[in-house]
Amino acid sequence: MYCRVFFFFIYIIAIAFAENNSTNLRDRRIAFKTYWNIPTFQCANYQLGFDKLAAKYGILQNENDAFRGDRIALLYDPGLYPAILPNGDLENGGVPQEGDLVKHLQVFEDDINRLIPDVNFAGLGIIDFEDWRPVYRQNFGTLAKYKDLSEKIERQKHWLWPSDRIKSEATKRFEKSARLFMEETLLVAQRLRPKASWGYYGFPHCFNNDMQEKCAANVRSENDGIKWLFSTSDTLNPSLYLRQGTFTPAQRIQLIKGRVGEAQRIVTTLNTQKERRIIPYYTLIHPDTDQFLAEQDIVNSIATLKGLQIDGLIIWGASKHLNTQQKCEAMYKYVDTVFGPALNR
Repeated sequence: MYCRVFFFFIYIIAIAFAENNSTNLRDRRIAFKTYWNIPTFQCANYQLGFDKLAAKYGILQNENDAFRGDRIALLYDPGLYPAILPNGDLENGGVPQEGDLVKHLQVFEDDINRLIPDVNFAGLGIIDFEDWRPVYRQNFGTLAKYKDLSEKIERQKHWLWPSDRIKSEATKRFEKSARLFMEETLLVAQRLRPKASWGYYGFPHCFNNDMQEKCAANVRSENDGIKWLFSTSDTLNPSLYLRQGTFTPAQRIQLIKGRVGEAQRIVTTLNTQKERRIIPYYTLIHPDTDQFLAEQDIVNSIATLKGLQIDGLIIWGASKHLNTQQKCEAMYKYVDTVFGPALNR
């Protein structure tokens, strides 16, 4: 008798949990939001009415079509992050372990007050800093110069050390200071504009440019090593920019699933009660060709993202995509005939 009552009790709890979970999933689908982060204010003289277009398709756009406004504010290289400039000059020490954190945070605070003057700003605040990555190994390609300089600094200090020890020390000092710069910047942003939701553009990284659905094991491990970043962030904003190349529509779906899936995996590993939203960055134009995405890619992308039950997406565009009347008209037509209808399917 007691056994039957016990299992009946467990059955009732399981049903309640399933119903609650199902409700949460439905709520997340309903809550899917699309943010407009394209500088269409450049098209104001052509009287196209991007604000009406956004309203037509339920896209969240800043008031008066401002690039930074009440809904979203993207900050390009705010503050004074250490960086190696294109001409080789060093800004604020060049690498984080040589940088002045206090000076950076002072400049960052000034930038926040200038670019987001509303202290009650409650939209998305996105920090776009791409000069270096907080994981030492991930500074490859054009970013390898940060490892080169870091190891050069250690070699000058410890000229008798073997190469492996030089690299180890450079890695340790770089990553420790990189954390301070990125984490403290977020904390200052949250202190100054506490009603906003803050995150870094592009994180978490996945590097699945081979179109695999799962990030490589070493990348997942490295992301686990920078949980401090995701724990501090309010939003995770991976980049889903689709290059034209020779990839198939199915391969592009794999790329999207891999990057969003990594963000979802990370969220499940965080031990705090703080809710974090996953809102990737997406563009309507191939970054390698400046051509609009094919309609099939748009339809597939939106269906995939909604199916993954994330919180939404941010549509980004560059100034060069809207620097003529012809480009403005082309963007308007594309949104009205391709992107908007796909969004509302």
